[in-house]
Parts: sequence; C-alpha cells; structure tokens
Amino acid sequence: MAKEQKPQKDYLYLAYKGKEYLWMGFSILSILLSAYCLIKNDREQALYFIALTFIAGLLYSFNRSRRRKMEARVKEKQEKI
Repeated sequence: MAKEQKPQKDYLYLAYKGKEYLWMGFSILSILLSAYCLIKNDREQALYFIALTFIAGLLYSFNRSRRRKMEARVKEKQEKI
C-alpha cells in the first residue's frame, strides 16, 4: 500500500503569478488615484500617478509574458515524458 505522492507546489510559479497580480493592483490603484487628483483639479499630482500606471502596466505585461513562457516550458517537458 504505497501512498500517492502529492505534486509539489511550484513556488517560483506562484511568485510570478503573485507579482503579476501585485502590478495589476498597482495599476488599478494608480488609475483611481489619478482620477481622484484630476477631479480635485491637481494636474501635477495626477501626472505622477498616470506615469505610475504606465510603469506598472509595463511590469505587469513583462511578468505575464515571463509566466506564460514558464508555463509553456513546463507543458513541453510534460509532453516529452
């Protein structure tokens, strides 16, 4: 009666996915804050949040593409076996 082994969690994959969600959250938060600053008529402050939105969006897309490549490599390894 051998126990079935549970598959190990891939912590690197979880870290990439967590960072992806973190950058998405930053971009959504900065969009909301820039809208609030524009409503308050504080354009200079809003520009900083708009720039943060673009930076967070770039980092989100970078992490997403890296995670997808990682998933493709794992899937390719599993198909070989």
